[in-house]
Amino acid sequence: MDAFVVWLLAVLFVVLGLLVRKYPKLIAGYNTMSPERQKKVDAKGLAAFMCRSFCMMGLLVVVLYYLLTWGGMSRKAAVLVSVLLVPILGAVYILIGAQRYDYGR
Repeated sequence: MDAFVVWLLAVLFVVLGLLVRKYPKLIAGYNTMSPERQKKVDAKGLAAFMCRSFCMMGLLVVVLYYLLTWGGMSRKAAVLVSVLLVPILGAVYILIGAQRYDYGR
């Protein structure tokens, strides 16, 4: 059951990444910007960045879980660490990295 949760989260991240790549309007805050402000944002670059970030987060959840399990940590603790740590750090990385695609700051 533990591995199922990890794989489910990983697939969710990859699907989110692919959806953001195809539909940049899904990016939080972008669809609420005025049309003038949207012109100052590199939407294709931002969507590609977010797609790569979400896919890497999905991969890291699985890799971290198996490394921690292989390293001797209990399965429950490995799920907790991989499911909490990767999304939090990934969100911070996306928030910081997305700033370079906004030319209107």
